Amino acid sequence: MNRAGRLVFLLGILIALVSGAVVYVLLGMSEPQSADVPTTKVVIAFQDVYPRTEIIAEQVGVANWPRALPTPIGAYGDTASVVGKLATAPLPPGQPVTDKILVDKKDLKESHSNASLILETGSVAIAMPVSANTNVANAIQAGDRIDMIATFAAKSATGSGAVTTQRLLGDILVLQVGNWPNSNAKSDANTAASIITLQLKEQDVLVLSYAQQFASGITFVLRPANDHVLLALEPVTLDYINQRFGYKLPR
Repeated sequence: MNRAGRLVFLLGILIALVSGAVVYVLLGMSEPQSADVPTTKVVIAFQDVYPRTEIIAEQVGVANWPRALPTPIGAYGDTASVVGKLATAPLPPGQPVTDKILVDKKDLKESHSNASLILETGSVAIAMPVSANTNVANAIQAGDRIDMIATFAAKSATGSGAVTTQRLLGDILVLQVGNWPNSNAKSDANTAASIITLQLKEQDVLVLSYAQQFASGITFVLRPANDHVLLALEPVTLDYINQRFGYKLPR
């Protein structure tokens, strides 16, 4: 190859190298660049937090919450602000912790149990035994509302009996199913409970206690969520059954 040929060959290699470098730079510039997303610190649940229990350090942590999304109202920025407070509702992993579902015992002048802190003013709590037959096959859970149905058998002066079944109490708030949990004990929702805790007015506690003593049967029915309307019900007796269904059952 003569001198002129060698120069042309070297010039071609140089042009190829320069072209490749230019293409590489242009491709790099065309790739989307990762942008810094503004965030804010928000405390979220790292583990399941059970209702009516105190939050411990291992259950929560801090996450970067994108500012493009609305920050949860009442959210906390550090775990020290929530550890030791009482959760009044369940918190699954990933859910922000807000002040709406926390109770700070330090703000209270007296020491209180977890149960007493969630009672509504003017109400008291009472526990009673249940079975699968009386609590809707274990469907009733804390936070549900139920009605109590009772059957009474009354005897007249002549000795004849009249049995009446009716709704005794309605729209009762269920505070707890089973024993009350604590920070170190998880409640097992899959375990059939033999006791439930109800929130009642104190006068209604007397009604319930009377029914436990003298009713021949007590059962509960589960109300639909957010339904607090109590319809007027007619007590059911043998006369009611005969009249409604056309029976002629003897007394």
